[in-house]
Amino acid sequence: MAEKSFKVTFTLNEKDAAYFRNLYRTARKHASPEDRKKIVRSVKRLIKKVRAADTAPRFVLDAISSLEDILQMIEDEDYALPRPVVQRALAALAYFANPQDVIPDHVPALGFLDDAIMIKFVEEEFKHELWGYRKFRKFRDGAEQRPWSPVARKRLPERLQAKRNEIRGKIREREISGHKGLW
Repeated sequence: MAEKSFKVTFTLNEKDAAYFRNLYRTARKHASPEDRKKIVRSVKRLIKKVRAADTAPRFVLDAISSLEDILQMIEDEDYALPRPVVQRALAALAYFANPQDVIPDHVPALGFLDDAIMIKFVEEEFKHELWGYRKFRKFRDGAEQRPWSPVARKRLPERLQAKRNEIRGKIREREISGHKGLW
């Protein structure tokens, strides 16, 4: 017998959203640049835990992909994320370094719900950066057909720098205009 799936939708009212926003702000406020390794390690551990969990629902797995992208964006030397943005991103990820979970992760189907909600707050804050990083990564992945050739090896850093500059400009434009369109 084939398993059936169904869609569950819920809306956070202002009080609910305020609760999660407060958790998010508190974690950000208490994060310090010295915590970088701890934060990155904790986020990687959460990603691994979610990916390995038999009980992680599809929406949590989808949300965790954005968390992976933010982490990659911070660590990607080619992308060279500006230091202030790295600090903001690390502060945003600090929530995931806190071992105190609103809903314990071992609760089937719901254990990662609070993490998924918090990821949505982080996604919203970094939507323009994520858009830019995903564009950059796509460009880089298709930039050189023959990266082993001396000409391509020499040309690639220049092309990546130009693309990075172009994308940084577009991110600034999107942030200024309050762009809310789909990516």
